[in-house]
Amino acid sequence: MSTETKVKNLVKDALPKGKRFQLRWQPVGFGGYRVLRVVTPAWRSLPRFERILKLQSAISGGLSAKERANILRVSVLTADEYKKLHPVVLTNRSRRTRTPRRPANGR
Repeated sequence: MSTETKVKNLVKDALPKGKRFQLRWQPVGFGGYRVLRVVTPAWRSLPRFERILKLQSAISGGLSAKERANILRVSVLTADEYKKLHPVVLTNRSRRTRTPRRPANGR
C-alpha cells in the first residue's frame, strides 16, 4: 500500500465520523520532502496546533520511520484558512469558464 493511501486511511480514522477532508501533498523543493496539508471542517473550534498534534499522533503510529521521514510537516487547516494561505489556487479555478468553440481555419 502506498504512503498516500496509508495516510488517507489514518486521517479518515482520526477525524470524527462523517467529516470530509482533502489531502494536499506539496513538494518542498529539496530532497524528497513533502508538506501534508489536511483541509477539513473538523475541530475548527480548536487551535491549529492542537489539530496538528492530533493528526501527527495518528499518522506517526501507522507509518514506518522511512515513510515518516519524507513528510517534512503536517498542517491542518479549515477551508477559510486554506483560502487565505493559497489565494492563487482558488482564483485560477474560478477563472475557468467555457469558451465558445472557434471554427477551424478561421471560418
